[in-house]
Amino acid sequence: MTDDIDRAQARDLQYQADCERERRYRAARPGLPYTGNCHYCGAITGGGRRFCDADCRDAWDRERRLKQMQGVN
Repeated sequence: MTDDIDRAQARDLQYQADCERERRYRAARPGLPYTGNCHYCGAITGGGRRFCDADCRDAWDRERRLKQMQGVN
């Protein structure tokens, strides 16, 4: 029979494994190249930014994830 401490420890170990998996996934993903324009709306960006603002970044990420789920590249 497991007690609260055992369950908490199991959750903690699972959380650590999930974090490590996410870290490796993010490290393996190729980054977007800097083009001088927003990758979503095409607006001119500066300072090495790939998106003009957080709204475009989030919209681009949502569309990318949706295409991945649909199997479209």
